[in-house]
Amino acid sequence: MGFVSGLRVYASLGLLALSVPAFLFPSIWLVAVAVAASALALALTFGRRAGLAFLAVYSLLYLLLVLLAVPLPLYALLVAVFTAFLLSAATRSRAFLAAMLALAAFLVVFLALQGYFLASWHGGVVKVAPPSELASVFSRSPVILVGHRMAEGVAETRLSPNERIAEWEQIVVNATPYWVFAVTPLNTMSQNYVSKLILVNALTGEALVVEARMPVGSGLWLWGNIDLNAYLRSGGSEVGNTFPVIHGGKPYFVAGVHPLLGTVPSPGYLYVYDSTGNPRVYPAFSRELEDWPQSYDWEYLDRLVGTWLYHLAGLEPPSFTPLPRGFLFLPASPYSQNLLNMTLLVPDARGHTQRVWFGVSPASPNALASIVVANNTGVYYFDVRNLGIYSPHYVQSLVQSRLPAISGGTLYARYSQLLWLNGTWLWVTPVYAKTGVTTLWGVAVTNATNPTASEVYQYPGGDYQAFLKASISAFLSWRLRGAPAGRCAWVNGTVTGVYQFVHGGETNVAIVVGGKPYLAKPSMGVEEFLKALEVKPGQRVWLCVAGNEVVEVKIEGG
Repeated sequence: MGFVSGLRVYASLGLLALSVPAFLFPSIWLVAVAVAASALALALTFGRRAGLAFLAVYSLLYLLLVLLAVPLPLYALLVAVFTAFLLSAATRSRAFLAAMLALAAFLVVFLALQGYFLASWHGGVVKVAPPSELASVFSRSPVILVGHRMAEGVAETRLSPNERIAEWEQIVVNATPYWVFAVTPLNTMSQNYVSKLILVNALTGEALVVEARMPVGSGLWLWGNIDLNAYLRSGGSEVGNTFPVIHGGKPYFVAGVHPLLGTVPSPGYLYVYDSTGNPRVYPAFSRELEDWPQSYDWEYLDRLVGTWLYHLAGLEPPSFTPLPRGFLFLPASPYSQNLLNMTLLVPDARGHTQRVWFGVSPASPNALASIVVANNTGVYYFDVRNLGIYSPHYVQSLVQSRLPAISGGTLYARYSQLLWLNGTWLWVTPVYAKTGVTTLWGVAVTNATNPTASEVYQYPGGDYQAFLKASISAFLSWRLRGAPAGRCAWVNGTVTGVYQFVHGGETNVAIVVGGKPYLAKPSMGVEEFLKALEVKPGQRVWLCVAGNEVVEVKIEGG
């Protein structure tokens, strides 16, 4: 082998060697070195012009990927492999061919096992907790009735003609869940800042505007864009969820940043940008952020929890398998689960943001196998296979099948939320009407362990939470005391008339709701008939009626 040929081979091998650390410990600078090495190897093989042409093309592509904040490890290997193919015709070296094959095998194996690596390397974030603690998580949960589309419609009424919504997030502030919308001017090249945050109360629909002039945030240009800003500051780490937040009455923007080992992200850090655009860096779940609404990147946890459940092989202590569904003669793991593509948000005991995920076994997809809860102190796994709680997707499909058709739009059930009340697990599912705008149509209350016990209540107007409280109270007092399904149907609304009359020697009460009279007789029982006698015009009531006869009466506030 001549000197020049040997130099070509060693340059090619050096290029491949450089690509491995650039893949395992990706950063802007290591990938830049890999690109420069590729250009040098091509110049030695095909001449100076080839090397310069390669450097020019890949520099433009590299700059584009950096501006888009694209994680770099795969790109580093693609540069090396593409260059290696160009070099292979000239080198024809067995050592080079062996290195090429080893690199390709390494890449395939690493990518095939990246989920297992994520669960094994960072699965310690998830702690196994006893199911007995689960009731305390859901016994104090407010039910969110204002969905995202409703909240966005409210937020849009607070925009000026020169503004747009650039980002949104759902968080808990002072024990109250909010939809938070970040607003920017339409032309961020001339006005490159976040102009305000709009908070929409997820319980009542009320809106609060917090004025701001933040030079870093979502939807901004170049250095002002929080994805690019955090990406460059971290040297090329993966940027996860970015979200606006209010703390102490002040606006902030937060970015989850996750250093990579290959393609496997770590829990990483939160870059917290204040109103001046200066970030402070905190580890995820930092004690310094315990009093903040959220001290973690929930989108990263969504990925981690999903792979954790999928690769789970045992619980005491948690262990993982690379082949959770079995292969050839290897049996499937009985602990492996699928993550449902829905996440709940509920305040924790300290009034901070708490996220909830649900896992189901592939052998029994209609029942929950696990509930995973994340708050500012960590992530906790609860095994609920013995509780018999049905999946929220299953419950939502049952509710959807019972909804009537409406003119000019459709009804849809979404955001099922789990409650623990009076020793019973309940799913409460808001029902929305999508016409020209999205509005609350009603709620469905379902026994989570016996979904045949379910009622749909139509929203009559007024206070959302009063309607919700009355609906749940009506369901608990009727369904859960063992009354047969279908005996009566619930009607609710404002009373427009009450008429008492004597028939057959008995006093009867006619209660008019929604333009229709419903008859209450003493035969319904003394307790319920006395309630009927107390009904007055203008009150909001819930009547369980069979035909036109009242079986049960609920009075708002009663």
